Amino acid sequence: MLLLLVACNSGQAQQQTPASTSGANAQHLLQQSEQQLTAARTLHAVVTIQIDGETYQGALTSEIWKAAPARSRSLILRSTLSDFPVGELTVSNGEKLWIYNPTRHIVYTGSINSQDGSALFGSSSNPVNQLTLNLIDPIFSQSQATLTSQTTTVDGHSATVVHVTSQQSAASGPDYSGDVYLDRSNDLPIKLVLNLQGFAQVTLQLPTLELNRSLADSLFSFTPPANAQVAPLLQASATPTSGTLTLGQAEQLAGYHLLSIPSSQSDYQLEGVDVLSTASGQVFVLHYLKGDQSFSILEGKALANEPLPSGTTLTLRGTAATYSTGSDNPTLAWKEHGLGIRISGDLDEQEAIAIANQLS
Repeated sequence: MLLLLVACNSGQAQQQTPASTSGANAQHLLQQSEQQLTAARTLHAVVTIQIDGETYQGALTSEIWKAAPARSRSLILRSTLSDFPVGELTVSNGEKLWIYNPTRHIVYTGSINSQDGSALFGSSSNPVNQLTLNLIDPIFSQSQATLTSQTTTVDGHSATVVHVTSQQSAASGPDYSGDVYLDRSNDLPIKLVLNLQGFAQVTLQLPTLELNRSLADSLFSFTPPANAQVAPLLQASATPTSGTLTLGQAEQLAGYHLLSIPSSQSDYQLEGVDVLSTASGQVFVLHYLKGDQSFSILEGKALANEPLPSGTTLTLRGTAATYSTGSDNPTLAWKEHGLGIRISGDLDEQEAIAIANQLS
């Protein structure tokens, strides 16, 4: 849901520039910014995410360090989201990962596969930082862009405003609309405002963004506190290309089994898992591809507390379910084993039911 983005961010004065010229200039600015971020050998950033919606609300500030190709560190500095406590620390030296939850006083650790560092902010096993990556990465590589204003000031920085919308041809990417604020002194992002249809407005601010600064090696190592419990980090054989969590990592975070399509069904490819935070808990979103068809399976204990969407009533997996076509993505919804489950995507009723019956 975080990446189903549509709407216009109003209130910006349009610059009187021919559309073709404006688009070419804006696209060039995004490309320059992307090139700097992807070419950087080190990165240090402070990122604040503010989510304003009817169901999902909250703010989180995280500090991130990254050294190419695969070392990273992130620390949650402030948070109003109960699932992401202040002080949670994620450290990777490229071969081993540590996730320290200070609230539960537990450290998850284990070996990881090396990352190629292709994402702008590098891949991350921290779902909070993964939200940041999922919001930022497509903006620079999958956007239709136009200039809207070149005289805006953000936190004392003169900024160029680029209005972005998703390319309709980017079927595998998010659908979004919003504004990117680029620092005129270096063309790096300092703020993004995105409108997410049916979810919220998300404001992402980068008060600190430093590239190619020297970073101490000690940032990328971690020794568990003396009295902390140490538990193994679960791994999954499927490694998504989008930078999202693997199924094993998502189940580690959830603390319970997530229904999924068996790996024996080779026609279906799990692209990865995103994590959403709600007032009543976490929702896990499994992204699947079958050929050129994409769909998502949303599940979690938080959804079990929500009423089923209105629609056609049917019996599924021994319980009541509904199939709704009232939104852009038809949805099959039911509750099972204390979880609320929804299959959403460009699926007709029989296709959605067939997928639901395969889940285990």
